[in-house]
Amino acid sequence: MPSKVTGILENLALRYGWGARLSRGMIWEIWEEIVGSQVAIHAWPERFTEKDILVVVVSDSVWMQQLCFQRQLFIDGLNACLPSGANIKDIRFVLGDVAEVRSRWIPRKIPKKDMLKKGKVQFSKRALDAAKDMMEPVCDQELKQAMASLYLKCSEQKKHNPEP
Repeated sequence: MPSKVTGILENLALRYGWGARLSRGMIWEIWEEIVGSQVAIHAWPERFTEKDILVVVVSDSVWMQQLCFQRQLFIDGLNACLPSGANIKDIRFVLGDVAEVRSRWIPRKIPKKDMLKKGKVQFSKRALDAAKDMMEPVCDQELKQAMASLYLKCSEQKKHNPEP
């Protein structure tokens, strides 16, 4: 009898103890909401130790001292928002490059207009004519345009990455 994928994953998570680790993964999504945007600029979670301790990278010693005073407040706030399996027991603050650690978890957003510029490729008249000729028998205009675009992209890729 076939099983649902979610059921299989739940069983595996229970068997191998993944529940706490998966629950903890949410911390990077809620960190800024819990500690505030000003703190999030100067402190960002890096990892968990085996003993349920959250390691947070902090930009400098002044911020580290301030955050140490608020440690229990952060622990309580995080545990209240995370699923029960997360159970953060303590926070260890370490000096480091917050921007670098944060960049691992928050992808840089590229403005849409820049994405369009980077993705735009100029095709030769010969390639455009070949795509038009090949798609001539296709009646549906939307399908014709999509197939021509796919053909042009594939031919461009083969041009830049020829097979040996």
